[in-house]
Amino acid sequence: MRRLFLALYPRKWRARHGDEFAALLEDTPLTVAAVIDVLCHAIGLHLKARPRRAQIAGVALATAAVEIMASRAGLTDNILWAPTTPLRTLALTAVLTPTALVAASAARRRIRRHEHEPV
Repeated sequence: MRRLFLALYPRKWRARHGDEFAALLEDTPLTVAAVIDVLCHAIGLHLKARPRRAQIAGVALATAAVEIMASRAGLTDNILWAPTTPLRTLALTAVLTPTALVAASAARRRIRRHEHEPV
């Protein structure tokens, strides 16, 4: 189990800290709190290494969560729904906003890159 925990960490991190971390894992009892801590730290390091992927994954999760809540609240049966009431309009806005923010961020980044390119 401890080998699996070490394998969850990014390769560069393991190369730098793997031996120390393996020794720490050997000396630490595997409580639920310790397991959750190790998993959260490994996930956090992966997300820091790939911030763009983390942003896209966050948007997908946020959109899915809002869509599920809207469906359970009876505002929609699927993702193809019209904003016929103020509550449905608000829910649709909540579903679409994370995607719109990522798209705007990507467009801004692309514009900045083109501004700095030599002509």
